Amino acid sequence: MSHHTNSPPTGSGASKSMISPLAAYLFGVGSWFSSMGLQFVMIPTLAIIVLGVSANELAIVQMTLSIPQLLLLLYAGSLADKTNARTVLLVIHILAALPPMALGWLVYFDQLAYVHLIIFALSVGLLSSFAMPTRDALLTRVTSRDIQSAVMMALITQFSAQLLGFILAGAAASLAGPWALLALQTLAILIGLVATLFLPSLPPLEKTTDEDDPNHVHDRGWRTGYHIVIESKRLYPVFFSTLSVGIFFIGIFMVALPLTIRNVFDGGQFEIAVVNVCFWGGTIVTTMVLLNRHPIRRRGRAMVLAVMVGSLSLIGVSLSTDFYMVCGFVTGWGLCAGVNMAMSRTIMQTEAPAQARARVLAFYNLGFLGAAPLGAMCAGFATELLGPQLATGIFAGMMIFFTLWLIASTPVWVIDRHEDEA
Repeated sequence: MSHHTNSPPTGSGASKSMISPLAAYLFGVGSWFSSMGLQFVMIPTLAIIVLGVSANELAIVQMTLSIPQLLLLLYAGSLADKTNARTVLLVIHILAALPPMALGWLVYFDQLAYVHLIIFALSVGLLSSFAMPTRDALLTRVTSRDIQSAVMMALITQFSAQLLGFILAGAAASLAGPWALLALQTLAILIGLVATLFLPSLPPLEKTTDEDDPNHVHDRGWRTGYHIVIESKRLYPVFFSTLSVGIFFIGIFMVALPLTIRNVFDGGQFEIAVVNVCFWGGTIVTTMVLLNRHPIRRRGRAMVLAVMVGSLSLIGVSLSTDFYMVCGFVTGWGLCAGVNMAMSRTIMQTEAPAQARARVLAFYNLGFLGAAPLGAMCAGFATELLGPQLATGIFAGMMIFFTLWLIASTPVWVIDRHEDEA
């Protein structure tokens, strides 16, 4: 697969906006992920603090968030490549404000039941399925910066917004009940709706019929992203690495870590928020360092080494004897995760043909989030059986073995930056 540079901002017949397309895009990313940051704290808080559910029941809620993405991401990527991206995002933001409003009402009036969390998770997962590939494919259309720099800016916005969500969640713990998390989440999504209004019209890109054009795509509908990734020596190792992160790391993050905080260190909403701040704070530091240096040449090498060191940090979490040690090791995990996410996303953006970028990124996200139900389920069972800390150590060890296999059997170690990349 040839690499592809980013195109300048496009807007068919769009009037001059008060703010640049990139600024509007980043505001939209920030609002969406600040709501996700609140949600990261809100779901375990409602599940294990308010309702007092078991590890398996928490795992089921976290799985339910990801199952719609497992089923719909490839179709959503195909839709994003063939429709006006601004229109899709406007509809998604309007619909996304409804679930937290409804759940907040139930929590405020003390009517919350476990089934309400399941319905909420299904609704959010469904909308995220369509939001993610649409937003990811827009990045190279709203900026003229080099691709790694644009990816860094988007990631810094995403991580900072999630961090803001965690900080707001921690502050709300002492000021109001859990309903406040849902009120703030609704507000964040509505701010994103306003930001989306400032995007230019972004109709689908015209198809190229020249077979020698690197942007030419053999259109196989919603399966296009799968075929492009599997047939590319540069893309399929990144996908498999991302798949393993979804299985081994997301289960730890969603299930084992909150239960370690509650069961081992007697923490609650505030401590869950603090640990999330540590993780995402680490990713922000790494991403800011990457933004302010020359693009990394050995991207595949940086990606897998970050996964290895992150796994060692999680083994540290499994051996921690107090909450401050957990915070320190989780911060190290976040520093590594920043490198891993930045490199994998940059490789995907540079290698994907423009006419199928949403479908390629949808397949990439399917590996990351579609594997999360399996990871959450396995982490739930392992935590029930072995305890949350031992389960964390075992999953981290399995991640190390998988990554060593990936290095030995795929070209991931030699994936590097193109000489003529913009």
